[in-house]
Amino acid sequence: MKPTKHTLSSPSLIACAVGLAFASLAAPVLADADVQGRITDNRSNLLQGAEVIIPELKLRRTTAADGRFWFNQLPSGTYTLLVNYLGAMPDTRVLVVGDSAQQLGDIKLLSATDSIEHIEVVGQSGAVSKALNRQRNAAGIVTVASTDELGQFPDSNVSEALQRLAGLSVERDQGEGRFVRVRGLAPDYNAVTYNGTQLAAPEAGRRAVALDVIPSDLLESVEVSKTITPDMPAGSLGGTVEIKSLSAFDRSNDFYSFTAEAGYNEQQSKTSPKLSGVFSKILDVGGETDSLGVAIAASYAERKFGSENVETGGSWDFDDGLEEFELRDYSISRERIGLALNLDYRPGNHNEYYLRTLYSEFSDDETRQGLVVELAAPQFAAAEGEAEIIRSLKQRKETQTISAVVLGTRQQHGNWQWQLEAGASKADEDTPFNIGAADFEQAFADGVGFSGSNILRLTAPDEARLADGYELNEVEMGDTYAKETERNIRFDISRELIQAAGSLTLKTGAKFSQREKSAAEDVWLFEDFADLGISALSLSDYAGGSIDYSLSTMGPAINSSSIYQLVNALNRDDFIDEVESQINDYQVDEDISAAYLMAQWERDNWQLIGGVRFEHEQRDASGSRYDAIEEVFSSNTASRSESYWLPALVGRYNFSEQTIVRAAFSTGLVRPNFEQLSPAFILEEDDDELEAAFGNPELKALTSNNLDLGIEHYADKLGVVSAMLFYKQIDNFIYEADLAGRGDYNNFAKAETFVNGGKADLYGLELNAIHQLSGFGNWLDNLLLSANLTLTDSAADIEWFDDGSLLSREVALPSQSDKTANLSLGYETDVISLRLAANYKSKYLAEVGDITDSAYDVYADDHLQLDFTAKWTFARGMQLYFNVVNLNDEPYYAYTGRKPYNFQYEQYGRTFVLGVQLTNW
Repeated sequence: MKPTKHTLSSPSLIACAVGLAFASLAAPVLADADVQGRITDNRSNLLQGAEVIIPELKLRRTTAADGRFWFNQLPSGTYTLLVNYLGAMPDTRVLVVGDSAQQLGDIKLLSATDSIEHIEVVGQSGAVSKALNRQRNAAGIVTVASTDELGQFPDSNVSEALQRLAGLSVERDQGEGRFVRVRGLAPDYNAVTYNGTQLAAPEAGRRAVALDVIPSDLLESVEVSKTITPDMPAGSLGGTVEIKSLSAFDRSNDFYSFTAEAGYNEQQSKTSPKLSGVFSKILDVGGETDSLGVAIAASYAERKFGSENVETGGSWDFDDGLEEFELRDYSISRERIGLALNLDYRPGNHNEYYLRTLYSEFSDDETRQGLVVELAAPQFAAAEGEAEIIRSLKQRKETQTISAVVLGTRQQHGNWQWQLEAGASKADEDTPFNIGAADFEQAFADGVGFSGSNILRLTAPDEARLADGYELNEVEMGDTYAKETERNIRFDISRELIQAAGSLTLKTGAKFSQREKSAAEDVWLFEDFADLGISALSLSDYAGGSIDYSLSTMGPAINSSSIYQLVNALNRDDFIDEVESQINDYQVDEDISAAYLMAQWERDNWQLIGGVRFEHEQRDASGSRYDAIEEVFSSNTASRSESYWLPALVGRYNFSEQTIVRAAFSTGLVRPNFEQLSPAFILEEDDDELEAAFGNPELKALTSNNLDLGIEHYADKLGVVSAMLFYKQIDNFIYEADLAGRGDYNNFAKAETFVNGGKADLYGLELNAIHQLSGFGNWLDNLLLSANLTLTDSAADIEWFDDGSLLSREVALPSQSDKTANLSLGYETDVISLRLAANYKSKYLAEVGDITDSAYDVYADDHLQLDFTAKWTFARGMQLYFNVVNLNDEPYYAYTGRKPYNFQYEQYGRTFVLGVQLTNW
């Protein structure tokens, strides 16, 4: 069933749903007794994801992060209680239910491996066990990375940690993982939530959350839901990344952990420190034993590194040659600060109150030395000719912050459970007064060219690498600020009905959210310095040392302090670029009201979830319109109201305790990003021809119909083999288009904007295998193998007008790799832990270079990166570790059309990390 667009207002529907929920809460409770317990290993470590079954009543529970399970209002009688956990022996016991509640206490499981006495809950095996148990018992298709698993790889942030999971890959910035793709869909098509509250995005034009902002030390786990159920907020086509914070109740005792490390990058030869700590404690409050949990986490990291780059930006004339290229050298210092404080108050067995907070700050201090070659006429490698060479500097410090707070309560009354929660998230990106470009120019009559293809090396007279011949032309300065806030409140209520035909849980709820996105930019252009009486115009007046650039020779660096001194001595108001300083300012407000109805039925080996979600959006956008012909500004506003019905049906069938079949039909929804919605409009005239560029606030949301079918087989001790087929049909695909010659722009030579297309299709296969070797009686029993492969393909049509004729061509979805894969080999004893990991993704469409010609499409080449980590436990709870990131020194390469035509080549070098961790396991 296609997501149905609806034009009615939603308040009445939501009011009815909530009214029904509250009215039914008053219904009489007809049942007998509650049964509660907790699952641990024989060292009292809590086991999340354990399966607890009462076969006679066809009831099944999965333990939470605190190891707890509960059955409410069970009929009196004698039953069997069965507990299953991967890596543990099954536990079976007799359960006698009377008229009063039972507290079973801790049920301690024993290891399924003969060679050890206890279940592995730490290290590689323990991390895999935790993740697989949660994945196995999930209602839908999910992939989980626990905090322990995040620590088994040399990953410094959430994004890099997720790249190890099946169906996920990352977009990198300067070699660091930043944005997450799910099943080949670009980051803007996936939602990121923190304990249920959608995180705000700091970047001006995007909805995607850059997960390199969030240190992995602050989290308990990350769960990626690849199927959508009605109780989940809309906002994703590929999947929802749920970041779960740590809680003191996730551990049976007081806990602390402290980590200190130092890193070294080959490119910069500088040391990078990192410190992090976690502390949790359970307290007695108000006469209640173990009722208040306090968890605190903090992290600080500074990474100094760099990269070397050569790029053309697609400036190819395939018949005549290259028109322009640039050499770039980056020096980067990135600082991350993370804080989290979480409180849990549990005054009884049925009441819970919680507070979740997060603050993360990411500062990126970047200096880019550039050498731009503008060839007078296009030429190929080995040719020489006339050119202008520009020595350029860009320097800025950009700070992104993300904060979130979630306050809520869960209450249990017999077979009724309800939850009330309020959340807020704020993100901003601040780039204060900075050097956008400081350009020094020099003309050469002959002798300028390049050699090579992937890596272009400059051919030029010696004077091109000296400072004296370059003269200051212009300095562009900028100041930008973007901010997004999201506030929400939601209420959910459910009731479980125990019947002979199985267990039926009915659930309903409502959610209201407000999102505000704003962006502001100021641009100054300083030029004509000689007319200002400034005589220091040579690069030699601003030079500061030589650039360490191994791909070629660039000559002296431009000193950023000297540039700041120059422009700060001038009156900024005289150099403001009024058009650029106003046209990119905008605000978009979104109010979303939602309600859902859902039912979950379980019997024997079956589980079915079905229901529908309704969402209504009111969007208001404001920006500026600039008429360059008349040289006047005017305000530009737009409003849009939309409603959607989003049905879903998710099912699973257990062939056995080891083998599970899953199937799902769901519908997804993603709203256009803010760059596309911005109501900015520029009207210009060039050679008596009208040209326009503008955003499109009238864009429709992207919707999708999703089909999933798969099978999983779990090993008795530890391991899994699975295969998942998926298909997505996406409607209202958005792309950039030229509307010239069409409708209101019939007389325009150019009218560039964003439009909704027709359908796009994405389909694929996920294969995953994890296996711990056993039964050899030697060192082979210490090996853990993990591999996954995702095969995807996609197609979407883009259209344009040419002399009044509508033309189209087919492209793949941007960011979609046909193949993504991970392979890791782990070796672990009580003292030593080693892991070698390989991450691979095949080429993908990075951007459509020319909508009318596929030869100019830009592709990112395939990428294979090796990472290594080694840990030595030299005392209980004390580890020394050594990591190597990018062991094979893999560069990033993108090309225009075909591989010999460089678009961008960038290399990062290896990073080495030495650290120590203290933990009170």
